[in-house]
Amino acid sequence: MSRFAALFVPSLRSQLLMAAQPALRSESWVLASQAEGVHARIEAVSPQAHRCGVVEGMRVAELRRRFPEVRVLPPDASLLARYRRILSALCDARTPTWDVSDDGAALLDLGGVSHLFGGDHEAWAGQLRADLRQATGLDDVRIALAPSRGAAELLARVRPEIPLFVCPEGDDGATLGCISLDQVPWLARQSREKLERYHLRTLSDVRRFPRTFLKLHFGEVGERLAALAAGLEAEPEGGSTRSLAEELVLPRDEVDFAVARERVHELADRLSFALRERGLAAREIRLRLCWSDGQELSSMIRSAKPCEGFLQLRDAAWSLLSELSTRRVALRALRLSASRTEPLAVQQDLFAAPEREEQHRLGLALDAVRRRQGFQAVRNGLSIAA
Repeated sequence: MSRFAALFVPSLRSQLLMAAQPALRSESWVLASQAEGVHARIEAVSPQAHRCGVVEGMRVAELRRRFPEVRVLPPDASLLARYRRILSALCDARTPTWDVSDDGAALLDLGGVSHLFGGDHEAWAGQLRADLRQATGLDDVRIALAPSRGAAELLARVRPEIPLFVCPEGDDGATLGCISLDQVPWLARQSREKLERYHLRTLSDVRRFPRTFLKLHFGEVGERLAALAAGLEAEPEGGSTRSLAEELVLPRDEVDFAVARERVHELADRLSFALRERGLAAREIRLRLCWSDGQELSSMIRSAKPCEGFLQLRDAAWSLLSELSTRRVALRALRLSASRTEPLAVQQDLFAAPEREEQHRLGLALDAVRRRQGFQAVRNGLSIAA
């Protein structure tokens, strides 16, 4: 049974702009921020410009030299923010467990809710595509359903000819086997080159090697590939997937961004203490906002390294707050959570900066006081922590 549904919109920012300004559909243009000056690079390309040979990542200076007729437009962050709000609402109406990533992709866990739509996954996915198209005007929306999270996310991105793909039950291994490792989006170039030296080019090639061999030679990447090729979920080291969360309902509905920032600071302090008390570190930080009109929106940051430090969590949460605070409505509640947790490393970092070591020692001292006298015995001040 397909438990996970992944939604992916290729060229999202281009599609959003053309949906907002239909006249641009027949023109050649690119999206690029001018803030970086001569180092500015193209972030999105229109279909017409792509046919001319313009590609994402090209320098704007090169574009103007080679393709002077192509217009350079500034990115509109409000379009992406509106899309994320709409997609989050559509996901939340279908399942309580869902993620919307920074690039506008979504992953929905359908475990326990299939009975709500009679188990007809194709009809369910078709309705989701139709609702998103009606609300945003997007034409190219791809959805893949598969038994595992990794398989669904991958199939939604590598099956351009099938806008709605349902992985047959028990056939996920064969379906994934023909996929080239070049199509795995999270696989870095260095890892691909190393895999090539072992003649590993597809997920079928990966299945030929034992998991212990892949872990020994490729580390976490090898383990994740082995799980993906087998249609399983990749577990972090130690096997822990526990999630922790801290919530706060404001005494009164608040419109002041500075107050919201202080409350996020407080939540990060509480969450960091909870993680350390349980000996855990997290790879995903999520912030969820609830406004006075009942609307809710959340966003998530994935960390390359597991984090439990207060400043790491707070800075990530502040970044999410800036991204989500796009509505002119009073804020009612906040929820900060840490997921994909794993045991906290006990080794000392010999190359850590002195400032980081000082902050670590201060954190241990605060933990000791709070452990004896309660969390409220001492506060991590906003100005001191900054």
